[in-house]
Amino acid sequence: MKMGQFEKRFVNSARHSGHVAERAERRLRSTDPEPGQRLLDVGCGNGAVAIRAARAFGLISVGVDLDPEQIEAARLAADGLQGVSFLVADATALPFPDGEFDLVYSNKTTHHIADWPGALAEMARVLKPGGKLVYADFVAPFGHRLPTRPGIDSTAAAHGLERQHAARTLVHYSASYRATDRTDQPLVPVSRA
Repeated sequence: MKMGQFEKRFVNSARHSGHVAERAERRLRSTDPEPGQRLLDVGCGNGAVAIRAARAFGLISVGVDLDPEQIEAARLAADGLQGVSFLVADATALPFPDGEFDLVYSNKTTHHIADWPGALAEMARVLKPGGKLVYADFVAPFGHRLPTRPGIDSTAAAHGLERQHAARTLVHYSASYRATDRTDQPLVPVSRA
């Protein structure tokens, strides 16, 4: 599901984009990123996070978003910055091989996706063993269409992600996960609850 025009104007404002990129830098710093590592920003919007990560940490940043207008805005914002690229892609069918990225970042994206468990599974799939997922989004206390905290954690665990840190409020959840060696990871049923 793409954002409406009103939401897009708000999200793309310079003030909001700067705030989002600053918060992302703090969250990514907690993963101890190293120059040259590969970062995937799922739901990258106008590219502010991918660009900031490339500049602040020397990461090779790839941003994906379902909205071609957002991808075009991201490419314009990057203005040829080395090590940053953007492409239109569906979070439930990421066009990358298994284990392609050291870091995956997703902020306020999965609540737009009806199959959010599928999107989380894809984020886990493209992480290298030992790689880290930094996740934040709105949650519903009792389900509905939005992700729930237990649903996010059980989906992550079912796909070989161990939670390292979490913070929550009634309607927001942020967590970081580490990808395990999936060959030893038993699959568990995924709950949307």
